[in-house]
Amino acid sequence: MLAGILFGVAASAAWALANVAVAQASRAIGPYRALLWAQLAGMVMIAALFGLDRRPEPLTSAAIPWIALAGTSSLLAYVCLFYALAHGRLTLAVPIMSSWAVLAAALSIAVLGERLTAGQVGGAAAIIAGAIAVARHAQGAVTPGASAATPRWLIASIGAAIGFGLLIPAVGRLAPVFGSMGVVAVVYAADVAIGLPLALALRIGLAPPSGRSWAPVLLAGLFETAGFAFIAVGGRHAPLALVSPFASLAAAFTVAYAWLVLRERPARGVLVGAALVSAGVVILAL
Repeated sequence: MLAGILFGVAASAAWALANVAVAQASRAIGPYRALLWAQLAGMVMIAALFGLDRRPEPLTSAAIPWIALAGTSSLLAYVCLFYALAHGRLTLAVPIMSSWAVLAAALSIAVLGERLTAGQVGGAAAIIAGAIAVARHAQGAVTPGASAATPRWLIASIGAAIGFGLLIPAVGRLAPVFGSMGVVAVVYAADVAIGLPLALALRIGLAPPSGRSWAPVLLAGLFETAGFAFIAVGGRHAPLALVSPFASLAAAFTVAYAWLVLRERPARGVLVGAALVSAGVVILAL
């Protein structure tokens, strides 16, 4: 159990670093180009690690629906993630995205037969309340003189939470078949197989980065891939309903980075919401 928790915390640290790299890469070359090349880089990075995987279950036709779900939810999650971090502030977008832990825990209970205590249900409620508080502030933080419509990056943040909430249980179900490293490659491959034709049809530019813009793209691929590998391994040692909340502590780490390094100064409502999210994550993981 303790090993699963530690891997969940490691995933949160990796994803916090990934959030920073994703924001830099998306703003440098655009979110869709950054997404494609970060995922391709991630696939290359884990190719050499396939031999370290344990695959206790054989591949059967039962895995196909899970692969389809993983690819679809991954595409939704990552398109929304890269877009939101390209256009929104880390202190606003990330706490909203972190509510994926509630959906992931709920699906782990419904699909994988895991269970939560009454206290953990209270933690889930705190996460939802905190995410709503941040979202309400973000809705009111529209630049003066701009349209009062909901910012697209805010909608994308919610979309990312839904996508990751669906993706994590699928990763947990596929990890025994493909291995903790192989499942990441399978998810990325399914994501690209679905998303690339759509991008080409919509004539979205996907040229490779150049010069210094490669650095944040490669770091985004590295840390995002590491986060998924950690959570897949953690799922072997503890229920995903327990591992997932610890992994979503990335929100607290990212907000701290934005506060200390990027000098973002969110309003009191955002701080209260982020604190609720972080507290709820800890309670949900207990």
